[in-house]
Amino acid sequence: MTGDSVMQFGNFNIGMVKSQGPVDQRAAHEQMINAVLAIRSHVSEPDRTAIDDSLGIIDTDGPVDRQRFRQALGTIGGIAALLGATGAPVIESIGKVMEAFGLR
Repeated sequence: MTGDSVMQFGNFNIGMVKSQGPVDQRAAHEQMINAVLAIRSHVSEPDRTAIDDSLGIIDTDGPVDRQRFRQALGTIGGIAALLGATGAPVIESIGKVMEAFGLR
């Protein structure tokens, strides 16, 4: 069952969390890979190399060490953050991947 869940405690609450369903791992992963590939042309050669190395860890079908996976996400997120608005979709998609894979 999906829908809105509203819990209010204390005073001055102004927000509501919408769409609290679980995040699909495969969809989140694919969205992140596509977002990362879209920013490759906006970064320097050393950053491209770091992105490619990180994608080598993240974009695999086999088992991945959670620590290395998280570090790779951090590397890509750091590069995306330096791009400002251009990197925002990558940062958002990394958040979804971290949620989907239980890394938060």
